[in-house]
Amino acid sequence: MPMYNDKNSSLFFNWRPNDNGALTNIRYRLEASKWANAVNSAQTRLPRGTFMGELNNVGMFLSLPLVLIFLILLIPIQIIKGLFGFNIKVFPGDEPTGWIDKNAPIVPDSPRLKYLKEQAAKNRKPTCEYDSMSQEDKMKLVNFVKAETAKSKARAQSK
Repeated sequence: MPMYNDKNSSLFFNWRPNDNGALTNIRYRLEASKWANAVNSAQTRLPRGTFMGELNNVGMFLSLPLVLIFLILLIPIQIIKGLFGFNIKVFPGDEPTGWIDKNAPIVPDSPRLKYLKEQAAKNRKPTCEYDSMSQEDKMKLVNFVKAETAKSKARAQSK
């Protein structure tokens, strides 16, 4: 309930009296409890976000620049390549920038592909000791395994 100001009671309302009276304190406590109840009920009504939901939101914001790069750069480049026959080099290893010879045969084994295969063969790590063994050592190992297998089969049949 608004209170009139003492100076000019007909024109000005004193909405927030700052006296320390009992009636003023009761009004403030009543208003504070209503605000607290309103905030608590709003918090209980609204669903809380889960950790996975928050990670999804972060993922959406992180993927947005990639999608924009795709839409703004890569799709128009493919359209230009298809419509006009002009290649734009974007990534290392792509065909050079220039007009595309549509009559040239398609060669699946290009020099770049051969180079990449050679690099992959050099960088390939052996998956087990057998890959790094010489042919003679491999044959010794195979003969040893055959002999051990024959011994175990003979033992199983004798029992």
